[in-house]
Amino acid sequence: DLYVAWLDDPELCIGVSRSMNAWKTGSRYNALHLSKKLIVIMDDLFEAGLIDMAKGSYSEPGSRSNRTTRIRASETLQEWFSAAKFERDDVGRAESEEVIILKDEKRKPVEYEDTPETNRMREDLRAYNELIAGSFIDIPSLQNPVIVFDEDPGERYVWLPQNRTHRIFSRGDWGMNGRFYGAWWQQIDSDWRAKITINAEPTIEADYQGLHVAMLYAQEGLSLTHDPYFLPEYENSDLSPDQVRKAAKRLVLTAINAKEKSSAYKAFRGDFSVNLGSRRMTNKNLDLLLKRRSRFL
Repeated sequence: DLYVAWLDDPELCIGVSRSMNAWKTGSRYNALHLSKKLIVIMDDLFEAGLIDMAKGSYSEPGSRSNRTTRIRASETLQEWFSAAKFERDDVGRAESEEVIILKDEKRKPVEYEDTPETNRMREDLRAYNELIAGSFIDIPSLQNPVIVFDEDPGERYVWLPQNRTHRIFSRGDWGMNGRFYGAWWQQIDSDWRAKITINAEPTIEADYQGLHVAMLYAQEGLSLTHDPYFLPEYENSDLSPDQVRKAAKRLVLTAINAKEKSSAYKAFRGDFSVNLGSRRMTNKNLDLLLKRRSRFL
């Protein structure tokens, strides 16, 4: 992990837990069976000058506290990495890594007993991942298999060989979410996706406008015949009409999956791009935007 992080950015840190309870060798989410001995190993690496370590490190502006320890390769270890006889492609993920993940109310993975349904989902997803792993999915115009996005407050990297997919269910309930995450093509915008090839063949992307809203319409026996996120009557001096549409889409999709408005608004501000001014939008602004959106449903 330190090596891969160093390749992306020599200053990039990895978050690790120093809690003894975080290292459960028998957990289905611990495919490598890492134990609490890793805490002692990290301390020894720090004392030997091989890693930089910050306990309870800085997170972001406005953050109350962050008790997650961060580590990164020291200058000495970076020199060793530079001389190493292996490359990034030689560092992969554990084949037995869990791909069916159940999280609790606090978004923490929880243990569960397998059922015929979870076994079926895991078998299907692993078959899909094997198919993807055996296909050459690429953006030929890239010189290196990395896409860099400039974002405030820093940069975000998307590494093309990361193509393994997993499913996440929420709130300790197999009926909540179950979306697919992880593959690099899910982390890029439509302009980049249009350039994807599979086994050197060009691809197209089917665009289902307002899919989630259309599903709500269908539940009521109705058909969606308009752009559900276009709100010509909503006025906001900080946002252009296109930005309003993007904000409305994000807010609606977030609200659909939230338990209450306050959690939806918090998630909206945390996940949406600051470049659209979303973090400056008050609850009153968001109430108005959501009500405007509801008028068209």
